[in-house]
Amino acid sequence: MELLRFTLAQIEAFACVCETGTLTQAAKKLKKDRTTVSELLEYLEVDLGYALFDRSTRPLTLTPQGQLLYRQARLFLHEAEAFSRIARHIPDTLETHLTLCYDLFTPRALLLKLAERLQAQHIQLDMIACERGQAEQWLDEGSVDLGLFQAVNRSVNDHLHWRAVGSVSLAVYAREDYFPKQPVSLLHLASQPQLMPFRDLPPSLAGRIRIADRLIHVNEITLLEGLLQRGCGWAFLPEHFCAERLEGVARIDTEMGTTGLAHPLVALWKPGVIGAPMLAQLLTAMEERI
Repeated sequence: MELLRFTLAQIEAFACVCETGTLTQAAKKLKKDRTTVSELLEYLEVDLGYALFDRSTRPLTLTPQGQLLYRQARLFLHEAEAFSRIARHIPDTLETHLTLCYDLFTPRALLLKLAERLQAQHIQLDMIACERGQAEQWLDEGSVDLGLFQAVNRSVNDHLHWRAVGSVSLAVYAREDYFPKQPVSLLHLASQPQLMPFRDLPPSLAGRIRIADRLIHVNEITLLEGLLQRGCGWAFLPEHFCAERLEGVARIDTEMGTTGLAHPLVALWKPGVIGAPMLAQLLTAMEERI
């Protein structure tokens, strides 16, 4: 059986004439020409193969077939109205997903504030901790949207863009009795094992973070904190880690002072993956929170 082809305008015209009783009143209510409403009804009746109104009466009266069809038309229009309301509000309720990669040094407070701000806009932020080389590959492939990493004094590949969004201050931490005498010299730091949060650091970054001759690689923060507490080495960590909160761990005074211990953070992204307005909002939020 071939399906009947009709338009929403035809059903609206049919229902409106049923309810007003005349083509003229229906045309006023629908804000259409009387001729247009008449043609909509006529084309519908031609496709149906039967008359919907007895046109010899004033006001127009429904034929038996028209009476049965009107009930269905009204139900159909209710469904159409519900569809219209849902469709109109979808942009406000649609939940978008964004994926951000970050390294161990990224401030967690920043990530939480960013996730909170986006959640208020029905945008879910997935956060993945990884090393920068892996993140750049994922960004290039389009499987993640944004990266947040320490600057490494090297160019980003041609496919990615970057922007500085703040900096992270670093300090030396160790168990309170690890260095009996302070300030600690660079020579003394170099002679003791250094707990290193990453294994495969770019040379430029490794050159700034690595001081000791012997390294203990550990990229899980809980383990690193446990090793600090047990006196297994010292670590060069971001101040926002608040490592001094750990029992028995303290910030160590060194001959370096604080000069040169701030590391820039950069946001990385592939052009076109995130819309320009959303990207601008994300970058601004990062700059405000760091």
